[in-house]
Amino acid sequence: MTAASHTVGSFLFDYLYQQGVEHAFGIPGDFALPTFRWLDKSPIRLINMTHEPSVGFAADGYARVHGLGVAVVTYCVGGLNMLNSVACAYAEKSPVIVISGGPSPSDRKADPLLHHKVRTFDTQRRIFDEVTCASAVLLDPKTAASEIVRVVREVQAQCRPGYIEVPFDVVDMPIEPPALPNIPLPVSEPENLAAAIEDLTQMVEQAKNPVIIADVELHRHNLTDLAVDIAQKFNIPIAATLLSKSVISEQNPLYIGVYSGGLSEPQTQQFVEQSDCVIMLGAFITDMFLGFFTADLNRRKTVIATTEKIQIGLRRYDHVVFSEFLEKLLASNLRPKPAFENPVRFPEKNLLPQFTPDEPVSIEKFFAMLGAMMPEDATVVCDTGDALIGAINLRTSQRKNFIADAYYLSMGFAVPAGLGAMVANPDSRAMIIVGDGAFQMTGIELSTAVKEGLAPVVFLLNNDGYGTQRNILDGPFNDIQPWDYTKICELIQGGKGYRADTMQKLKSSMEEALADMDTMALIEVVVPRNDSSRSLRRLGEELGKLRDAEKKK
Repeated sequence: MTAASHTVGSFLFDYLYQQGVEHAFGIPGDFALPTFRWLDKSPIRLINMTHEPSVGFAADGYARVHGLGVAVVTYCVGGLNMLNSVACAYAEKSPVIVISGGPSPSDRKADPLLHHKVRTFDTQRRIFDEVTCASAVLLDPKTAASEIVRVVREVQAQCRPGYIEVPFDVVDMPIEPPALPNIPLPVSEPENLAAAIEDLTQMVEQAKNPVIIADVELHRHNLTDLAVDIAQKFNIPIAATLLSKSVISEQNPLYIGVYSGGLSEPQTQQFVEQSDCVIMLGAFITDMFLGFFTADLNRRKTVIATTEKIQIGLRRYDHVVFSEFLEKLLASNLRPKPAFENPVRFPEKNLLPQFTPDEPVSIEKFFAMLGAMMPEDATVVCDTGDALIGAINLRTSQRKNFIADAYYLSMGFAVPAGLGAMVANPDSRAMIIVGDGAFQMTGIELSTAVKEGLAPVVFLLNNDGYGTQRNILDGPFNDIQPWDYTKICELIQGGKGYRADTMQKLKSSMEEALADMDTMALIEVVVPRNDSSRSLRRLGEELGKLRDAEKKK
């Protein structure tokens, strides 16, 4: 792509379109309005949101499905308002491009007390440096094209957000062709790669019951098929994590469930922790991964292979490229392991839970009913709390149709991220699961769903407040004002609301909502205040020991 006859603005959006971006999410402001005009002229379609945190979450959800997300906001009051959702994308390796309007170069020289300015003109950029892998302020149209290309390439390489600030007058200036350096792809140090493969194959050969934990980096870097091929060639069972749930098909006969220490189903936890060779591929070793330190894994029998490091037992191998490591492992002469009995085989058909008509809804029976009734091609998007933890055993039939901020755990993620996922893949209807506390943060974004003709099914788990925190340390600070949630459809003039406080009402509401493919549905699922999944209760117990001085005693 050349920059001939381009302005900074036209080049920016044409280049992003060339990289596969078809939609952008944003909220305009005066510093960004000239940039929005160029976006409007580009092939990229803008989805206007109602609040900047939702812009970031929607771009994140889009990126997880489509490969690259774009969020466009104004200077400081817009950008800094979106910081948390960009931090979520950074923490969980989601490639989002942040585009912010900004003051002109002449303003920066005169240094006036300009509206939206915080401390210095570079305050916003410096703050975003903490949650992005590359940043640029396009003060000079001569270098703007090269800077745009540099930031986008770095985002694609690291699968983390990048930041581009466009002064309101520079965006209209003619741009000069970018200088495109020939950057060679990273390669492994041959001896280190050979040593790593030799040591790993020896460990696997000696192991009686190896297991693979396939985590989120495989999806982010398009390496999932390689990991699945390794598991199938050598007949090694494979588990996922909450962050990578459904990256591996949950119908794969080698799949043994979601591992998260003591938060896992007992059969999955036992299978993984009794393994004499745990191979973690693309794993984020977080407290959530370890079930808040309830995991029991032997470091000497553990392999960690990511884009950042290769470690086999207690040995580390530097300058080894993750993709090359996987390719060499697949090509190795390992002997396939004998057949094993899968303790958690995917059921051929999810059955409706048994219930009496007036029986109150429980978290566990809600997820059982959802698993039995939702379409096979649906995308499940979960917020934090039991909306996520309760979904550990929710089996999905397709790959890459489960989205959650399962490490960063920001409330308010699911509704806007679900809309972003539906924009990225309109053929897959989003099943958005969100608690009442999180819904009060970003639920108004359903207005955008109505405006854009999107028809997700939103399951609002109403347990009268912050249920996750109550399991950790209870008090009046966990109470919120009750809403009549079904009235939001009247407020936003679209969609249909349902209230389900019994299992029979839940079933009939789901049947009607799922049958109406063209209408956004909000189903308020009323669950008892003290009800939660087994996994969330365990999480509360473990975090309570850390956070509650009374429990420590």
